[in-house]
Amino acid sequence: MAAAPGEVHAHAAIVGERIIMNTSYNDRVADLTRGEVNLYIIGWSRNSGRNQVFNFVPQGGNTDKISLTAADGKVFYVASPNPGPGSHLKATVGGVGSVYTVVTHAPGQVKFSILLSNGTAPLYWTLNSDNEGTKVCPSSPPFSILSSDGTAPLYWTLNSDNEGTKITLELDNGTANQIWGVVEPDDN
Repeated sequence: MAAAPGEVHAHAAIVGERIIMNTSYNDRVADLTRGEVNLYIIGWSRNSGRNQVFNFVPQGGNTDKISLTAADGKVFYVASPNPGPGSHLKATVGGVGSVYTVVTHAPGQVKFSILLSNGTAPLYWTLNSDNEGTKVCPSSPPFSILSSDGTAPLYWTLNSDNEGTKITLELDNGTANQIWGVVEPDDN
């Protein structure tokens, strides 16, 4: 069953090698710049090179550690060591900050998130009205606000169709530039 716009559901972890395609810009996939460590994960035209094949290793629940293997066999992790709005995804040697929550947006579409660097759980809220007035109540996504300690999930975001645009972490913006298709490397 497809989710309503902006709605997300828990998803079983993804396992194995996948290409990550942005749904807002159909010709853009996640790509490690020049396949080198300490460089950015960017949006690029699909070429099925090793720098576009990501390995998903389940970490429990709906979380995955995400890595790439370079042509020379070195393993790099997609990392956000100190995540905050506007942070860029990079390839690092260690796995710190490389575990992401994977949530299903619709069949074949997911969102990748990580919490702000303080690492606490996100809070979601909605307004409910009844005979006693309007109340703020806990809810499910997409109604998110920052709690008093500043926590909220940050989502992988591709903000432009331009080749080389860095993938950033942003608060939920309700648009397709935060939704990704995940396919096996030999799928078209």
